[in-house]
Amino acid sequence: MNRRRLASRIGKGGAGLLLGAGLIQAVAGDEIPEWTGDKVDYGALGALTVGLSLLAGFAAIRQRDGSLSVLARAACAAGIIGPGLLALTTVGRLAYLPAALLTIAGVLAVQGWSASWSAVTANWDRVLLSALGGCELLMVAAGPARMIIVGIFGGLALVTAASRRTVPRRTLVSLLALGTVPIAALGWTTVVPVILAMTTWLIAIPVLRAQASRTEEVTSARTSRAHSSHCAKVDRVAEPGSPSAEKLRLLGSLAAGPFVDDEPATIEGIDL
Repeated sequence: MNRRRLASRIGKGGAGLLLGAGLIQAVAGDEIPEWTGDKVDYGALGALTVGLSLLAGFAAIRQRDGSLSVLARAACAAGIIGPGLLALTTVGRLAYLPAALLTIAGVLAVQGWSASWSAVTANWDRVLLSALGGCELLMVAAGPARMIIVGIFGGLALVTAASRRTVPRRTLVSLLALGTVPIAALGWTTVVPVILAMTTWLIAIPVLRAQASRTEEVTSARTSRAHSSHCAKVDRVAEPGSPSAEKLRLLGSLAAGPFVDDEPATIEGIDL
């Protein structure tokens, strides 16, 4: 059994146990507070844990793809480990075993620590943006139901904005706004959501600049390909000796001035 397959099996097992812990928290969290962390909004926290388990399961399956880049595999590892650690704050002791299994699976999913570190440092802005999305999820884990819902959508929006390199700049700005404005509006009295929003936009500046440069490069490449295609069509149409080339030559001579001789011009036997 290779390393990726082992990580997938352990990760899927941990995600399954975490899914069960989330369901227990949502249904009977108030009846066993010593096991579920004695939370107030156990229903919302249970739903959040279920979502985290699905994320961990998806990352565990995704990392089996052998064509993934080093950075993508590091992101999968974070997607496996992160939900397990976050679940420690949402379901208490019920998350101990799933978190341990997911941590082991995440470590196995890493493809070379040195190469992963180099990839992370080369994409530090997007990595930090993803980390802020995870911080937003962690920040609302013990809050009221309304804050939890806003935090889930906001955190996922930030992670999506960090992972998508080909989306239009308007879409990227919309994702950043979704990840920062609602949470800052609801939690402005606690200051922390406002600081998170300001930090997010500061980190997003190089991401937006890189996105703009990438869009210009794509537009320039498309224009160059269209120009090359047009020139190729013209070359095919105006091959030497073809009727089209003779017509173009005649039109050029007409534009240049009157004929010197009195012999009528013809194109392939057609009198003009």
